[in-house]
Amino acid sequence: MSQTTPERPSTTLSAIRPGGLPVREGTVGTAVAGTPGVTGTGVTDQPASAQSAQLVPVVQPPPIATLPPLVPESATGYPTSERTGEPRRPLVVWVIMALCWLSVAVTIVAFARWWHMAAMITTLFDSARVFGWAQPNPVSFGAIALVIVVAIIGVLMVAAAGAVAYNTWTGQPWVRWAGLIAVGVLGLSFLLNWWFSAALAPVAVAAGLLWLPAVRRFCTAMAGFHAVKPVVPRTSDIRYGPQPLIGGRG
Repeated sequence: MSQTTPERPSTTLSAIRPGGLPVREGTVGTAVAGTPGVTGTGVTDQPASAQSAQLVPVVQPPPIATLPPLVPESATGYPTSERTGEPRRPLVVWVIMALCWLSVAVTIVAFARWWHMAAMITTLFDSARVFGWAQPNPVSFGAIALVIVVAIIGVLMVAAAGAVAYNTWTGQPWVRWAGLIAVGVLGLSFLLNWWFSAALAPVAVAAGLLWLPAVRRFCTAMAGFHAVKPVVPRTSDIRYGPQPLIGGRG
């Protein structure tokens, strides 16, 4: 009885994988072992186009070198604000402004209290020192005149403290002298009462702070900032009156 030899499975390539599995047509056996789809013997079952795409290294572009952000400075070397472009206000300027506005608030409260007391005859002479000194008839023109004087002093006190606060913010070079004038104006509060006199202390402290070197440098920088005027180019080819139509006769 004759024995027949079983036929081997035909393959397109002569390479045989371990385990008796043939390599599929169109594959390449030169890939490195350990990559996806690669056997321990270095034979892969991926197409050649896929292998070439995996073997191409991805080159990352180098990062762009940049300089660190610069601190903006004016022409005089004084630091400027990134938001407004003006010279940066030091902390002492904010303190001076807070003291001046505190004096304004105290004066307003004192004025309201005085007005309430002056409206009644029983407390008129206690509302302000000038009323106690003059002892005018409550229904006379002298009492009316003193009321006007007290009102004017209160308005001047508010205006003086507010002017120092505003001109300190804008960096006016003469604001230091304005602070001394404001102290003199608020000194009139001794003609009124202690509530008005309480507004003098914040302005006196602010007037002293105005002479610090930091405030002087800030005012100098602000003066240089406002001295620079934008140059607007002048154009001589300007036609006035009716303009010619586009595509028509001029």
